[in-house]
Amino acid sequence: MRALSSRDRLRPLLEQVVDTMVLWTGVERGLLLLRAPDGRLVPRAARNLARQDLRGEQLELSTSLARRAMSEREAICATDAFAQVGDLHASVHALGLRSVLAVPLVARGDVLGVVYLDDRVRRGAFGPGELAWVRLVASQAALAIADARDQALLRRAVRKAERANARLAAELGAREAELASVRAELASSGAETRFRYDEIAGRSEPMRAMLKLVDRVTASDVPVLLSGESGTGKELVARAIHANGPRGGRAFVSENCGSVPETLLESTLFGHVRGAFTGASATRAGLFDVADGGTLFLDEIGEMPLSMQTKLLRVLQNGEVRPVGGERSRTVDVRIIGATHRDLEAMVAAGTFREDLFYRLNVVGIRVPPLRERREDIPLLVSRFVEKYAAGRKVKVTRAAMDRLAVFPWPGNVRQLENEIRRALVLADDRIDAGELSEEVARGGPSAARDAGLGLKARVDALEAELVRDALQKTGGNQTRAAEVLGVSRFGLQKMMRRLGIKVNA
Repeated sequence: MRALSSRDRLRPLLEQVVDTMVLWTGVERGLLLLRAPDGRLVPRAARNLARQDLRGEQLELSTSLARRAMSEREAICATDAFAQVGDLHASVHALGLRSVLAVPLVARGDVLGVVYLDDRVRRGAFGPGELAWVRLVASQAALAIADARDQALLRRAVRKAERANARLAAELGAREAELASVRAELASSGAETRFRYDEIAGRSEPMRAMLKLVDRVTASDVPVLLSGESGTGKELVARAIHANGPRGGRAFVSENCGSVPETLLESTLFGHVRGAFTGASATRAGLFDVADGGTLFLDEIGEMPLSMQTKLLRVLQNGEVRPVGGERSRTVDVRIIGATHRDLEAMVAAGTFREDLFYRLNVVGIRVPPLRERREDIPLLVSRFVEKYAAGRKVKVTRAAMDRLAVFPWPGNVRQLENEIRRALVLADDRIDAGELSEEVARGGPSAARDAGLGLKARVDALEAELVRDALQKTGGNQTRAAEVLGVSRFGLQKMMRRLGIKVNA
């Protein structure tokens, strides 16, 4: 018993059980069969029975007796069984057996398997004493086997969990490495946002700061008010907020409040029923209905008359719209993004814009910077517009042209720059030089310079830069000859070029 209880490994324990049974009964051979999950009986330990012995009639006899012992949960002697089962009696005689016994291993109400014992010499080897001893050993052995099996299953589960943890750790390590690589790539590229803004060209600090704020409001559902000069790309920002947000799969509806006559604006936004006014020959849905579930972009909202501001405020407060001439209101789910180039706070102070509507719209205010505040984005924008409008041609922008584009103040912002590039592409062949630019951009635009607040020093620098570029262009980039044309030394010319940030045209 001490030997059985000291075994914590299943295979040595099974061999110990067979050895104990054979030793204390004095029989010749022993076999232990365990029940597999699918119900089969599988030989797991044997004494004086080789593998080649466990086949044919021997295997059939041992498994048949084992199944009966399992079924009755009692030890079965051959003399008891043979009288009832003739084929077993024939098998015993064919194998030359004198004594045969099968005892079930029962633990906690579960039949784990059977120990089979036989002897080819001794007749009547299993008397009352031997049976009592076998039953006692079987009961203790079954408990020990159940414990060892549970421990084996536990060890197997632990090993499986350890392998799973190892795989998970490896996968997490790979993901962390991938994440670190992505973070490094984002850091190197200057991108610090969750969403992609491929349609918005800009890597300057003002644009990065704006996109960080856009990124934070995109996933929410609050109204947004975009402010900025005309041509800065406010609608592009609004479309990015919509496309990356939870309403991205629904409609994006845009309307310029300044382009619709006051008499038609209410019908445009809220719709009308047939006969509501002269010319209303059919019922028409408004833009709020069209944008239901999506986003409504109201551009130039500062141009909206006060009477319409009151009706818009009512929609924002309760989410209900009523068509012109209609008697019933309808609930809509629309995210509002407003945009304006005007100073709405000043308009509120002047009484031309409702204060309550301003605060309702300006839950999050985002300023879209003008192009003159992000000049480092100009080469990127120029490259994108050339690719967009060059119609498959390979067109190069010279350094002289790019320098002029970079210093121009662009009162019309990105829209003006886009139109400038489209005009230059019409005039250019395979390259855009300063000669293909409009006269105002080519000379830097004195009126634009005043608008940008440039002082005397800046104007002098602009004039010097223009003279230096002209001299370099006329001399084919020869700095010595350009210095002679300008009446300065070669060293003085190089000093001026470094101060003005001028490079020799490639």
